[in-house]
Amino acid sequence: MTATDARPDDGEAAREQELARQLATLALSCVQPSGPIEAIAAASWWNMLARLGIQLPLVVVHDFGLLLTRGRERRGRQVVRREGPSAAAVLARYHQLLSEVAAAEIIEDLGAAPLPDDAVAVILARVMGDVYLRWPGRPRQGAAVAGVGAAVDTLPASSPLYERPRPSTAAGERDGGWALPFLHRLCELDRAVLARLDQIDAGSLRLLGLFSVDAGFGDLADLYQLVTTPGTSDVVDFSLQLLPSLLETKRRPAAQRFSINGYASVERRGSLDALLPGELAHDDDAFALKALSDDLLFYGHERPQDSGRKLHYVLVDASASMRGTRQVFARGLALALAKKFSLMGGEVWVRFFDSRLYDRLDVGGAGRRDLPRLLCFRSERGRNYARVFGDLAVEVTRLRREQGRDVAVTFITHAECHIPLPTVEALAREAYLYGIFVQPSKPLDVEYLSRLHRHQVVTADTLSRAADKRRRALDIVEDAAQG
Repeated sequence: MTATDARPDDGEAAREQELARQLATLALSCVQPSGPIEAIAAASWWNMLARLGIQLPLVVVHDFGLLLTRGRERRGRQVVRREGPSAAAVLARYHQLLSEVAAAEIIEDLGAAPLPDDAVAVILARVMGDVYLRWPGRPRQGAAVAGVGAAVDTLPASSPLYERPRPSTAAGERDGGWALPFLHRLCELDRAVLARLDQIDAGSLRLLGLFSVDAGFGDLADLYQLVTTPGTSDVVDFSLQLLPSLLETKRRPAAQRFSINGYASVERRGSLDALLPGELAHDDDAFALKALSDDLLFYGHERPQDSGRKLHYVLVDASASMRGTRQVFARGLALALAKKFSLMGGEVWVRFFDSRLYDRLDVGGAGRRDLPRLLCFRSERGRNYARVFGDLAVEVTRLRREQGRDVAVTFITHAECHIPLPTVEALAREAYLYGIFVQPSKPLDVEYLSRLHRHQVVTADTLSRAADKRRRALDIVEDAAQG
């Protein structure tokens, strides 16, 4: 066997050894009940944390993770006292810290609904990040596990080690005692840990929960940025006011002749298995005559309406002029529009712009992946609306003429968004244009206004009152959906 052939086995052995080392620390766990399933969940969170560059003792990931996710199960989680001959003081302080965490208001908020694994990981990274950086025993980049020639940053998701009985506390001091210095440092910085926990915005995670996970989870770095970036809470709160009103959208089924789903109508054409039973009551001659004349009646089956090639293009101005209340309204409205359009069956593209068009965000169909970037995006450029809408006109023309797309463009900006008139006229010939102008400081005066198919103006008075702001946004969503 060559050295190259041995590498996979060496790596697997290293992961198993690291898993055994980490599982030994669970002898110090203070959160019950716990078993193999909880240990596997903790290993999954540990792997996600490792991708963020944080490799904590598994006992900490296990205990804090179970407290964060106790809403997943009907049974609660209890913080119990652990004793050890030489670690009594550290474990007592650790028990006290976990008791305070369990009683924190944010834990109640987060436990009200199931918390996905990626959210658990980024919360732990946020809460433990500073402590980890101050832990002298943390693994250095590229460091190898003691006795093994390869660094380990992934624990196995399946291993017989999960089924083995947990070691006693005394054994844990010998085998898992390497985690005690971290617990000691964690307890020294307990006030900072609790403060970081209180700073977590539960609204952001509730907002993520309104989107399907079918398109996959978001990038952990983007999700971590969502949890740590200040100033997103206002956009999140406004979005949470709008989205529940949009999730009740219903789509009526159309009829088809394939034998799937329920009956929707009676048709003149169809397959024999969909033939109305009453048609079989005719004698042979009458039946043959009706068949030749296409007079037989068939059941039509339900099918989703064909959304065609409708494309909803939502543009959000991200220039410096859109900061503050304009930004809150614009991003919350853009998210509501994207959700509304996607529920109607169309394809939705959302893009920021200032002096250029930025990458597309799929917050309608894949909100869990792209929502963090929508909430946290910050422009550092100036503005060049002639270039932006000129590029947009070229793209829309190509989409319509080469791909046959039916495009509707909705853009959210301010009163100083001056676009060359020929550019707007070219866009209006290829797409449905809907303009939304937020909080103009003076009467709206743009020369292309009459070239838009529809437009809306949101005044400062409307934005100053929460109820009016929500009502105005929902009115715009419903009006834009009619286009």
